[in-house]
Amino acid sequence: MTISLILQKGIKKHKYKNSKVSLMKEPNSGRNGAIFGFYNKPAMNAGRGFVMTSEEAVLENESRLTHWTPNVYRYGTYTDASRLIVKGHQEQNLSQINTFIVDIDTKETPVGELVLACLDLIGYLPTLILESTNGYQIYFVLETPAYVTKHSQFKVIAVAKKISKMLRETLSKHVPGIDLGCNHFGIARFPNQKNIVYYAPEHRKSFKNWMAWSMKMASDQELEAKKASKLVIYPDKKTYRQVDEPWFELLLKKSNIVGGKGKLGRNNALFTLALAYYSSEYSYETCYFNLLQFNEQLQEPLKTDEFTKVLKSAYSGRYQAAHRDFILELCKEWVSPSLQEKDLFISRKGWWKFKKPREQRKYSHLEEWEADFMRYLLQETHTEMYVRASKKDLAEKIGMPLRSFDRLLKKLTHENKIVLRVKKGRNGGLTVASVHQLLGALLVKNKEEKEQYLEQLKRLFNRAISWWENLLPADDRPLIQTTLQLDTG
Repeated sequence: MTISLILQKGIKKHKYKNSKVSLMKEPNSGRNGAIFGFYNKPAMNAGRGFVMTSEEAVLENESRLTHWTPNVYRYGTYTDASRLIVKGHQEQNLSQINTFIVDIDTKETPVGELVLACLDLIGYLPTLILESTNGYQIYFVLETPAYVTKHSQFKVIAVAKKISKMLRETLSKHVPGIDLGCNHFGIARFPNQKNIVYYAPEHRKSFKNWMAWSMKMASDQELEAKKASKLVIYPDKKTYRQVDEPWFELLLKKSNIVGGKGKLGRNNALFTLALAYYSSEYSYETCYFNLLQFNEQLQEPLKTDEFTKVLKSAYSGRYQAAHRDFILELCKEWVSPSLQEKDLFISRKGWWKFKKPREQRKYSHLEEWEADFMRYLLQETHTEMYVRASKKDLAEKIGMPLRSFDRLLKKLTHENKIVLRVKKGRNGGLTVASVHQLLGALLVKNKEEKEQYLEQLKRLFNRAISWWENLLPADDRPLIQTTLQLDTG
């Protein structure tokens, strides 16, 4: 089932020759693609492998396979008469992209924390985690494949590489050992019963979901970089970005913009949006990536050559920013004729002062105390899933005033970042745990272990099983729905 889930009908179900399955009983579904298999790492490094064009061939070799190509190619062949050296697993030969893979070259981070990092940093849970001798490989299998076609001038590969790169960079901020330089859609470990340490087939997102996620992350990174580079902004300078103004979002969401004589149309809209990116100091590459989705959602999208020409013109340096008159006319034409300037533009007054570094301040901000406390919980709960101590002792351990610590506990409990139980009396104190850590531990357990773990959490923190389930994103909740019959309150 794992193999079929990953390959997604990219190759035939049965072998064309010498199949052991009668085609009279079961039709030979699937595409005419090819993948590559290898029996060991030295052979893989030397290119000594074999071509597989059916799932039947994969299953016949699964006990000996160590590596394979989970993404499908148009064809596979050999470079020698002995059919030992394979050829065809190059990027330009890709037929469909089934999965993103993150390679981790260390076991420093436990599997549960890897799952948790995916949920925290990306917002999506992985489909599969494989363990190797020196690390792990995380599979993020797509809900449906991303097909590589000549019609789209193979731009799916370029977009997919941006997503894969952003995925690795995002995780690498908090997960050590991530290989940022390996091939995005090349050879990976082959999954088997021994090396699968986490498997959740229901956790698959669409290519469109991943595009939206990657674009948001890229925009956030550029915004943070810009903020970090400036200490004070004065009112006599341009202190805002056009991409932050209301008109930009309104125009970006319209799909009914078309060309036409006597009115501003799709070329003008695209040029105006591109100028907004340019004036907001976004790179041409980021602008291209973001507006590609805008163009494709149009009822009559521009052809690739024309699309590129418009963007290059906006980034030519001949223009400073999108003009207000054009923006107003575009929005009245395609968004609403009743719109006024006050609805579309931001007027900012005064000046912005950015906070000093923490080491230069006498007092810390609440979000800094929060980071300290969550870091403390992470360090102290490797063997036990919770910390037991008096409130005073916990406040002292992170160097925080007791009254401020009280406020922090209320905030984190309200936001479902921690769970705690208070025991009064002489031997009383707090039992407190990070919700995300508990969920991370839950996600890597099998069904029977999940049931026991949820019962333990229920007793320890007096939280119903349904409460824990509701903390997961809506489309990830099937993970623990099988245990709901245990929930008695």
